[in-house]
Amino acid sequence: MPDRHPPPFAALRAFDVVGRHGGIRRAAEAMGVSHAIVSRHISTLEERLGVQLFNRQMGILTEAGLAFHGRISAAMAEIVAASDAVTGRSSRPLLIWSSAGFSAQWLARQLPKFGQGQNRRVIDLCASDHEPDFASGEADGDIRYQHDWSPPPSIEVRSEEIARPPMFPVAAPNFLNQCRFLGEITKLPLIQERSDREWQAWLKGQRQEMGDVPAPIARYGQAHLCLAAARAGQGVALANSILAAEDLADGRLVRLESSGEPFKDVPFGAYAFRSLRSRWQDPLLSRFRNWLRISLKREFSFGAL
Repeated sequence: MPDRHPPPFAALRAFDVVGRHGGIRRAAEAMGVSHAIVSRHISTLEERLGVQLFNRQMGILTEAGLAFHGRISAAMAEIVAASDAVTGRSSRPLLIWSSAGFSAQWLARQLPKFGQGQNRRVIDLCASDHEPDFASGEADGDIRYQHDWSPPPSIEVRSEEIARPPMFPVAAPNFLNQCRFLGEITKLPLIQERSDREWQAWLKGQRQEMGDVPAPIARYGQAHLCLAAARAGQGVALANSILAAEDLADGRLVRLESSGEPFKDVPFGAYAFRSLRSRWQDPLLSRFRNWLRISLKREFSFGAL
């Protein structure tokens, strides 16, 4: 008769962390244990199941490992939810992570409006440019900008676009407020986030190739830092209405305009709300997600999806 006892919980937990962090070494760092301990847990699990779950040469889960991880990760999340329910922690604050720019420029000032009439549930907002570890309970929901070329989320995470703002060039008033011809933009200092890919996408929307341009003095890594560099007169940045609304209203930044054919606003990504699939229909998370979409649509003309 086959053994119906489940594998050791420690081995299952280690396997879940390996799958979420993309490798044994990273999982060991996240768990605060040695590489050897995590590797031993994976070996124990493979021996117990009689299936190879992790390709040690390539450092990735096998096809069987990916399928198994999807179910184990969901089970781990359910254990966390059940523990919260039985201990009364279901009334704990709603943990929301968000990219730093979106948090600072829009979400932080809007959150009190959501709190009205929501049974006084506290929202804990964490501004981070790293995605949270959902399965460990690090966050209930996450909001951040996803480029069209970004990889999809892991199988246990569901994602929904809440706003798709077009991008446009901005600069400080004392730097430049008019560009006579589109081709002149590529001769200006173009402020970059992590690479020139956003600029390539925007110029492609204008039916113009970027070509070779001088390397930037610095790359800023985050959209709100690019806008800070633009405010300081360092060059031209790409912005959207959510991040740049206050700067444009106060005159700290201006949109570049062409005296020839008007520039086209080009969307190449969207703000997305993410959470575990197993938590997607949670009543409070659903209300928060719908409130985000409606609030963005009400305030900005590009609307929400």
